[in-house]
Amino acid sequence: MIDATEYRAMAAEHHRLAGMCRSPESRQQHLSLEQQFGALAECEERLQRPPVPQHVREPQSTSA
Repeated sequence: MIDATEYRAMAAEHHRLAGMCRSPESRQQHLSLEQQFGALAECEERLQRPPVPQHVREPQSTSA
């Protein structure tokens, strides 16, 4: 299974390839793939994070 680090490496590779492209269409295609792999990395990181306990997520307001 691919993890966030691998998705980020793929995104970086497409960024590198985009910089080497002469054709605007090819450059745009690589930049689009870079964004897609970056989004997949973000999703993968969110899935791997441990759940935050309810009391930490939504602190109760106290009246003073």
